[in-house]
Amino acid sequence: MRIFTKNEIEKWINYTDENVLEKEEFLGRCYVCGRFLKNTELPIGPERKVVCSNDREFFEIEYKELEESGDLK
Repeated sequence: MRIFTKNEIEKWINYTDENVLEKEEFLGRCYVCGRFLKNTELPIGPERKVVCSNDREFFEIEYKELEESGDLK
């Protein structure tokens, strides 16, 4: 399991805000399932800002793909 840094999560938020969906639309909700984060079980690290525990594995895979493609800067 990957351990994310705050900087990595901020990079992901900025990328998503610019290329996918405005951050006002997804912050406070799980990016994958859309549930409100305050109503779900959250992972321990800074990724808790964007994804619930149930969808963390999917988020990790997606993050890695964005990194490998060079899209996350």
